[in-house]
Amino acid sequence: MDKKVVLKAVLTAMEEELRRQLKGQEMAAEGATHAEAKAETKWDTCGLEQSYLARGLARQFEKLAQEFEDLRAFRPEDFSGKPIGIGALIEAEMEGFKDLFFLLDCGGGTEVRVDGREITVITPESPVGAALVGKSVGDAYSFRAGMDGRVLSVE
Repeated sequence: MDKKVVLKAVLTAMEEELRRQLKGQEMAAEGATHAEAKAETKWDTCGLEQSYLARGLARQFEKLAQEFEDLRAFRPEDFSGKPIGIGALIEAEMEGFKDLFFLLDCGGGTEVRVDGREITVITPESPVGAALVGKSVGDAYSFRAGMDGRVLSVE
């Protein structure tokens, strides 16, 4: 499978998430400055809460935008015959199910479909990512109270 195509699908999914976050941030900012959000008593904190929400969403947006830019510059290498690292595309079997993972520094949990296969982005900090980093084809791995798996292929 072409990892450049997979990376492009991940970037597209992240771009959609950026659009959703920006819209949410704009709505929260609008709510914070809306006339009805003006405090009528010292206990009325609706506008203040909206401004905190808008600020938090802005920070999330900035972080995701930076991750997006980092991924745009990323060029995954070929991991055939090498231990799993950042940029590896991994097919693994766990509890009788086969999964396809793309190990990246960010974007964990993003799911994309390429060539009819579902691929899940994992990070080294995730339980699955931590269990897979450094493994090679044929290696067994385990995590979370006895869940075991095996690495089937690494690209």
